[in-house]
This record gives sequence, structure tokens and C-alpha cells, in this order.
Amino acid sequence: MATRLIFGAPVTSRHAKKGNLPKRRALPLFGADGFSSVAYAPDEILLTLLLAGHGALAYSPLVGLGIALILLVVVGAYRYNIQHVGERGDFSLVHQNLGITAAIVLGAALMVDFMLTVAVSLSSAAQYLESITPVLLGHQQLIACSLIALVTFICLRGLKVMLRVSHLPSYVFLVLLAVTVACGLIADATGQLGRAVSAEYTVMVPDDAAEVLTTQLGVGLLLVRAFASGSVALTGVNTVSNAVKAFAPPRQRNAATSLMVIGGLSALSLLGVLYLARQTGVVSVLDPAQGLLINGQPAGEDFHQVPALLQITDAIFGIPLASVLLGAATIGVLIVAAMTAFTGFPMLATTIAAKQYLPVHLSARSSTVLYANGVLALGSSSMLLVAIVGPNVHALVQMYIVGVFTAMTLTQYAVLRNRWQAQRITLDTKKRRTLWRDIGISAIGTGASVTVLVVIILTKFTHGAWVTVLLILLLTWLMIKTNKHYSSIDRQLALSADPEQLAADRALPSRVHALIYVERVRKPVLRALAYARASRPSSIEALVVNVDDARTRENIDTWEALELPVDLTVLDSPYRNPSASVLDYVQRIRQKSPRDVLVVYLPEYVVPHWWQGFFHRRTVHKLKARLRHEPGVVVASVPWQIER
Repeated sequence: MATRLIFGAPVTSRHAKKGNLPKRRALPLFGADGFSSVAYAPDEILLTLLLAGHGALAYSPLVGLGIALILLVVVGAYRYNIQHVGERGDFSLVHQNLGITAAIVLGAALMVDFMLTVAVSLSSAAQYLESITPVLLGHQQLIACSLIALVTFICLRGLKVMLRVSHLPSYVFLVLLAVTVACGLIADATGQLGRAVSAEYTVMVPDDAAEVLTTQLGVGLLLVRAFASGSVALTGVNTVSNAVKAFAPPRQRNAATSLMVIGGLSALSLLGVLYLARQTGVVSVLDPAQGLLINGQPAGEDFHQVPALLQITDAIFGIPLASVLLGAATIGVLIVAAMTAFTGFPMLATTIAAKQYLPVHLSARSSTVLYANGVLALGSSSMLLVAIVGPNVHALVQMYIVGVFTAMTLTQYAVLRNRWQAQRITLDTKKRRTLWRDIGISAIGTGASVTVLVVIILTKFTHGAWVTVLLILLLTWLMIKTNKHYSSIDRQLALSADPEQLAADRALPSRVHALIYVERVRKPVLRALAYARASRPSSIEALVVNVDDARTRENIDTWEALELPVDLTVLDSPYRNPSASVLDYVQRIRQKSPRDVLVVYLPEYVVPHWWQGFFHRRTVHKLKARLRHEPGVVVASVPWQIER
């Protein structure tokens, strides 16, 4: 009952395959990652520019234009990638063209990307919730962790539940955002656009930072840093290429069309918001408590910095209801963006686990279609990250963008290499022209991804990007160690090609000895004794460990009274450790007869409720765990079910 409450009603494998999504459903689900970046990408650009003071805000549309152009270039390249990748996903593509090492690095980068998608999206959602609900101020971390738990629960319920709740928030957000930007542009054109409340704040800027705008080099470096911060708006592009198999046929065409729409809407949204941010004078700083003066006084520790999108909405409409509506819609699309990660992470994990680079548990499908172990792994790791780093969106974004562009760069290069090799063996002139066109597109996409990645590493490494690099390296190392573990097991368990060794593996044991562990002479022991005798071993013996003289005497008397046809051996245990005494006895028998098999029968009773197990000693469980590591020993558990 509890399992159904958490995981939902089970779904058969036949119905699980009917997960094809039409474009109208797939677009809001897989596009939410890109759409939702409008909630925090403008803030990242503004707070970077404002390091040099109010005058730097004039460059915000220019930075947005650069990001939009790169976004469209990458989207164009990825549309061609989808035609090549099909339903395989980035991991399989990179594995085929660049080798397993590059594929592992890509997998590690994508897993970190998914984890940070959840952390960034829901931390930002917590910030918006605080902004529209002042009574929650000061509880951002608790809100973010609660949202992670909520989304994890929803995703555990399965894909059908996710689809029911995913498309509406994205469409509502896009409509409200379009209305807001359109009204803002009309108000600006007619001279009726108001000023943001923060436009009257004074930004505290050190003298050396203010001098940045006096030189072309200083302006260039500032724009590069702002571009690196705002490049988080490119997140979500690779989400579609990894989810092609979720689209309805024709899958590749529908996925490519959806990606083009997502890229275009994301670029227009970012440009519109940044333009209105400049026109309304929105201020967003890294540390408002120390970096802002309000009426000549420091903002203070209790000051809450409202996201740029809500400040713009206030300036356009001038009524709180507008901000509440857009804020609620933004929270909704941020939650859907997190759900996208919960869709992609398990599918990626199961692909890697199939190659034996991750634990096989991550490839186990639950009864509700999704991979429950992958969902739980992503939810717990994201919550741990927010608990350690805090719900600081700026700090999380610095880590976020490295994984995104590492994955993009490897994918683009894999496609470029594939097409380059294809044109070398193609003789048909028409096909070669098509391949050269594809090579050009892939080269542009690869160059754009590499450029952005280098800029991010150079400008953001000491600001938190090093954490992502470390996580990617750590995950890569762990995956390599995991594969070595599985490879070692496969080598040891594989059937030998040597006929003599194969014959030895199939040979019957010389003799079989049976041991029955006796804690108290009661019904479970008699059942174990009956099972042991029924197997007709070469010899049979019962063992009782003397940890209490009175109990041991009682066992001996009962055994003799029953006239059981099996010898009862008493083992001494001066340290009152039954497991150690039995194990020592078993090892002595094995040393005398190493070619014989020893079967140890362990009677145990099974209580009807899990919590009742805490009331009983776990001697049998400990003994079972230790005997499993002894070669030539078979452990036979004989359960006795206790009635309710």
C-alpha cells in the first residue's frame, strides 16, 4: 500500500512503451529548461555588469544579443545533430566516435548538469516564492529542499503523472511573459514605461572597478565576464537531443522542429527582458547587504533582492497582482525544468549502467515506467548540494554552466569527426557536397561551444566552476573503477575455454556435510533438521554454542528427550560470540576436507511486521553474512513464519 502511494499504480511493459509525445506535449516539457533560464540569466548578467556601476547597464542588451546569436548557432548545429544521432543520445554518439573515455567524461558532465539543473531551478523557484510571499522570507533553503522533495515524489509516481502536470505551467509562463514584454515595449515606445524600484538605489562600486569603463580593454573584459554569466541561458539545448525517442513519429523531425522553437523563444525572451531591464533601470547586485545604499543607508542583512523579471513587471504594470501572477508562472516553469532533469538523468544513467560504468541498480525500471533508483539518486544528490552550498542561485550558476558546455563541446566534436570520416570514404559528388555542408555547420557549432567553454573556465574557475570540474573528474574516476569491478567479476565468472578446467567446474563434490545451527531446540530447528536429512548428506551434525550454561543444558536435555538421530556438538564460546565459534568450527572442517562441500542450515523465524525485528537478536543474520565469504560453504536459510 505504501509502495503504491509513493510510486503509483504499476504499468505493464507493453504500456510503458507507449510514451510517444506529440510536439505540443514534448515542447513544454523539454523546453522548460531553456524557457526557465529567463528567470535567472538576466540577473546573472546584470550583477556582473553592475560590478562596474550603473553605467555598465547600457551594455546589457549587447551581451544578450551575443548570447542569443551563440544560442541560435548552437541550436542550428544541434538540429543537424539530431538527424545524425537519432534516438541514441549524446552518450552513444560520443562513445561511437570519440571512444569510451570521452563518453564517460560526457556522461559525468551530463549527470552533474542534471543535478545542477534541479538545484538551480528549484533554488530560483524558492527565491521567486519568497518575493511574491513575503511571509516566507528567510526560509529559502527550507523551501528549496522542500521543492526538491516534492518534485522527486511527483517523478517517482511515473511519466504519466509528470506529463499531466508539465505542459500547462510552461504555456502559462510563455503567455504571461510574452504579454509582459509586449506591454513593456509598447510602454517604452510611448514613453509611459515606469522605473524599477531598485533604479533609485545606489550601487557601491570600488574606484578601481569604476575605472573599468574608461578603457576599451576593461569594457571588453567586463562584457566577456557578463557573457560567461549569461551563457546559462543556453542550458536545455542538449535536453532535446537526448530525448528524441520520447517524441512521437517522425521523431527526429519533431525533435528538430521543437528545438528550433525552443531556441527562438528563449533568445527572444532573453533579449526582451534585458532591454526592458536597461530601460527600467533594474539593479541586481551580488551582495545587496553591502553593495546597495537605500536613501543613503546600507540595505542591511534583512534586505531581500527581488529578481529582475519581477522588478520589470512591477515597473510595467504598477500593480502587485501582475508580479504575483508572473511569479507563480515562473515558479511553475522552474519546477517543470527540474522535472526535465528527472526525466533525462535516469535514462542517461541506465545507458551508462548498461555499459557497466555505473551500478546496475540504476538501470532497474520500477513498475511506474521511470527508473526509480535514478530518480532517488538525482533527488538526494541535488538536495545534498543545496544543503551544502545553500540556495544561492549565483553560486550554483557558476558551477552549472561548466557541465553544460563540456557536454555540448564533446557532442559537437563527435558529430564533426563522424562527418569528416564519412566524407573521406564517400565517392558520390552530391553526397560529398552534403557532407561538407554538414561539416561546416558542425565546425561552427563546435567552435562556438569551445569558445564559450574556454571563456567560462577562464572567467569563472575561481568563482565556483572548479567545483564542477572536480565533480566531473571524480565521477569519471568512479565510473572507471566501477567498470573495472564488473570486468573483474565477469572474468572470474566466465566459463573456461579449457576443457580440463570446465570439467573441474562441473565435477561433483567428494562429499556433502550438513551442519544445523541450534539456538534453542524448538520447531524451526526440527524443520531445519528434517530438510537436512531429506537432502541425504554424507554426514550430519547439529551445533549449539555455549554462551549460557543453563540454556545449553536445557538444549541438551531436550535434544536427548526427543531422541533425535543426529549428534549434537557443543561449541565453547568464552567471549560469548556464537558467530565466531561456528565460523571457527566450519573453517577447521574445511581445512581437513577442502574438496568437500559444507551446507550450514540456519533456522530463523520471520516476524509479520518489519519493526518487530528490532525486538530480536540478529545472531543468525550475522552468521549468514560471515559464512557467505567462506569458500566451499553453502548457507541454507530455513524460515519459520510467525503468525500475526
